Amino acid sequence: MKIVKQVLANEYMSSNAYILIKDNKCVVIDPGFNDNKLYNYLEEHKLVLDKIILTHGHYDHWTGLEELLKRNPNVLVYASSLDHYFYHNNPFTKYLPKIDVDLNDKLEIDILGTTFKIIKTPGHSLGSISLYANDILFSGDLLFYESVGRTDLYGGSFRELELSVKNIYNLPLNTIVYSGHGRPTTIKHEITNNPFIKK
Repeated sequence: MKIVKQVLANEYMSSNAYILIKDNKCVVIDPGFNDNKLYNYLEEHKLVLDKIILTHGHYDHWTGLEELLKRNPNVLVYASSLDHYFYHNNPFTKYLPKIDVDLNDKLEIDILGTTFKIIKTPGHSLGSISLYANDILFSGDLLFYESVGRTDLYGGSFRELELSVKNIYNLPLNTIVYSGHGRPTTIKHEITNNPFIKK
């Protein structure tokens, strides 16, 4: 499976979207902003979109969802219903996304033939989830390179985030962490160098 990171942006901020590719099919994780880079990549590489996954409900991770679904109207959206507040309060769009599959009820998800474990990782938001398989973790805004997600928004809790990160620290040390912002990191690097949460 190939992983392509794209930094999607508006005039205020940016976030990471991930395209997971196998053969001619793909899955998009967190279509952050309405940025043509994402749509053009899928079209130029003639990729068939299989599903869309949202790691949490903050608008910088799903504002591009409406346009992506316009171009791929039959694709299902997977996310946790616990973040419903944010799906109804987006300052950049009046679009109300429909969550087709509630990840809060699931333990795993198939991504292009690979079974990813769904790890509930509250703290940044109530419905934050991370996805893990084969020493790869998509952490959303839980864990960054030498940093962690903010906890001052609705549903945030540093205590819960701390517990979530410590749970993630139990994954294999060589696990590559693909975060919602910034560069990739590893579990080993964060256990050793993250100044916010120690194992």
